[in-house]
Amino acid sequence: MSMPDFGTPQAKRRLLVLTAALVVGWVLWHARGALTPFAVGAVIAYLLAPVVELVQRVIRLPDRYAGLSAAISVIVTYLLVVSVLAVAGFFLVPPLIAQSNEFANNAPSYVTDAQVELDNLNHYYQESVPDVVRTNLENNFDAIKTQLTDTAKAALKVTFNAVGTLIGFIAGLALLPLWLFYVLKDQRKGMVWFYGLWPDAWRADVRAIVGIVDTMLSTYIRVQLFLGVLIGLTTGIVMWLIGIKQAIVLGLFAGLFELIPVLGPWLAFVVAAVVTLATDPGRILLVGIAFLGIQQLENTLLVPKLQGDALRINPAIIVMLLAIGGSLWGLVGLIVIVPLSAVLRDVYLYLYHRIDVEPTEVPDA
Repeated sequence: MSMPDFGTPQAKRRLLVLTAALVVGWVLWHARGALTPFAVGAVIAYLLAPVVELVQRVIRLPDRYAGLSAAISVIVTYLLVVSVLAVAGFFLVPPLIAQSNEFANNAPSYVTDAQVELDNLNHYYQESVPDVVRTNLENNFDAIKTQLTDTAKAALKVTFNAVGTLIGFIAGLALLPLWLFYVLKDQRKGMVWFYGLWPDAWRADVRAIVGIVDTMLSTYIRVQLFLGVLIGLTTGIVMWLIGIKQAIVLGLFAGLFELIPVLGPWLAFVVAAVVTLATDPGRILLVGIAFLGIQQLENTLLVPKLQGDALRINPAIIVMLLAIGGSLWGLVGLIVIVPLSAVLRDVYLYLYHRIDVEPTEVPDA
């Protein structure tokens, strides 16, 4: 077996590209903590890009002012987003601030009062439940407690290890608006540059695959955001109807935690349960039933249906994928496994049907 000839220009280029890729990959990996704001910014830019393009079509400046047109479109989009947030904030922010302050000020007493109520419930449980039944239940709870403790320790370890990246994270967060401006302004130039990196014979296929990824990711992100807003609003309204204090704050927690698969709804319920036990213990059963009903509706209907229809994956397969993703990569696997599977499926089908077929040219982005 002959050794590759690194003296040819082609071999030198390949070696240069490989070296550059390794260096960039090493830097990105070690700076990944500071890049978190930019990952969030990439999602925001991805969602705002269609709005910027729509505004740019409305403005319709001559081609020689393309750069100015893009900059104006981004600024107009910024103003539109700020206006929408300001109007929403006018109605939601005052009660949210009031309830948040009350929640923060009373949080220590909430925990203490909730502990008292739990002790009372435990005393009633010890007196009312037969010994055999109580032994079986406690054995099961011990197993669950051990699992939760191990998970919490792992999460704390990750948290403490991430403290060193705090300065980079804050710096990235401060630079995010400016970074977003340039990303949105030069998105077309960026795609032209990206396609230019590939050989001419590959570019049509690269454009097609990028289109597949774009369709799947945009659909998935919008579905997740819709679920977060829907669950947050539903939880807030139901808590208000039950008569729980800080209903808006609890709805906000539920909406944010909805972005964390599987574990998120439980975290939202824990917060609501603590508040309820501390302020109105008699309503804890109603709160538990409400959260159970919301999660059953979400898990059995909304998530499988919305994700299944959007990504064209059967709900039964989605459940299996979540189990596989959690087993392989933990929390990250739960987040990425469904859209990743949809992307890989469509890319596979495209390449399978593409074999021995001339690619259809796709217009420049």
